[in-house]
Amino acid sequence: GLALLVLVAIDGAISASRDPDDLEQELLEFGAYLGDPKSPPGGGSDLDLSLLKRGRDSKCETVILTDILGSRPDPQLKIRGAPKFDYMERWYRSVLTVPGGRMKSVVLHDILDENITNTYTTRDGAVSFRKVDISGMDPIMGLNDLRFLLFEEELNKHPEWDTVFLTDIRDVVVVHNPCSLVEERPDALFVQSEKSSMKPFPYVRGKFEEMGGKYLEWYDAVPDQTNLLSPGLIGGKRSVVLKALDGLNAVMTDPELASRKEGKVKINFVAANYAFRTNFDSKNIVTGSPLHSEYWAYENRTDVYFRHK
Repeated sequence: GLALLVLVAIDGAISASRDPDDLEQELLEFGAYLGDPKSPPGGGSDLDLSLLKRGRDSKCETVILTDILGSRPDPQLKIRGAPKFDYMERWYRSVLTVPGGRMKSVVLHDILDENITNTYTTRDGAVSFRKVDISGMDPIMGLNDLRFLLFEEELNKHPEWDTVFLTDIRDVVVVHNPCSLVEERPDALFVQSEKSSMKPFPYVRGKFEEMGGKYLEWYDAVPDQTNLLSPGLIGGKRSVVLKALDGLNAVMTDPELASRKEGKVKINFVAANYAFRTNFDSKNIVTGSPLHSEYWAYENRTDVYFRHK
């Protein structure tokens, strides 16, 4: 399609026709391309240049798993009918313009039109789409929870994948290939965190009350100011991500959940905090910069691997 050809042309303009060592110029153009038009690109710092060079020069590959689900009504996602391309446009453009490439992305979906998936599937496998059927899956789980069961199922099918990240799609931008970062900490779980702490936070406590039992007891014992993790960005070596998913999905499918007994499970956000902090030593949880920008700050940065909101 025309839109895809335009993206490829833009990518070529970023990476070709210049001295390969002119990193600062490439960074400035890259930042301008990914940046929010409301704010000028920030670029040129030593860290910016370091991440750009590492991404271009590394030989490893990253697989990104994401999803667009909407065949069940879910007020949280606010999807009405099959989304158009603009729902994932910024994420899609960013994947295709990561310096150095070596990114493979798979979008699990149950609602996209074939003309969308056919048009935006790339020949080189940088972006592909796989339709899933959720009709037989747990009917009381919210779609944001259900997606992690699908991610685990997909990961188990691909032992050849090495570095894997799970991301939201509507509000995430991939800035650099994170595989070199993961190579430095192969035993670590890479996950986004928020500026807010887990306590005191009435909303978070309310969600733990929905879980009840040992989960609420754990939350009450958590030290104040423990930072809040966000499952909108999770990654690392495949084995580490599978461990994280196994723990998270065990919580969300626990028959003893208070909310499950009441017929509604929408807890992935807080369940991730419990699962990750009880299955990983704190020193093996990597979060913050340079992994990601500050959540909800809408920062226009090129010195991080991911931008989220």
